[in-house]
Amino acid sequence: MVPQLARMAVVIKAEHEENIITGNYEMAYICGLLCALSGAVPPGPGSAGDMHAFVTSRVLPDYEPKDDREKNVIRMLKLYKPDDTFDEQVKELFAMGLNEKKPWMR
Repeated sequence: MVPQLARMAVVIKAEHEENIITGNYEMAYICGLLCALSGAVPPGPGSAGDMHAFVTSRVLPDYEPKDDREKNVIRMLKLYKPDDTFDEQVKELFAMGLNEKKPWMR
């Protein structure tokens, strides 16, 4: 249930410029999604900070957002500072993002 709620939160927040990420679950989904959209191959599991650093330093510099929703999730990700939470749900949400076929569908 939590993974679906975090995914839906990102989908809804992506529609508005003023939203922020509120936890590592949302961040993990966005990181997986941006890896999928860009074709980047992420490294193995490490920590939430490693996940965030990989996407912001390796994926985003060469990635051109295709629409305003992608711009919004990128902005939210850049502003977010991950905490130490790196449980199975964080990993599950990252995998959900990696395997996302229709990210903006509710």
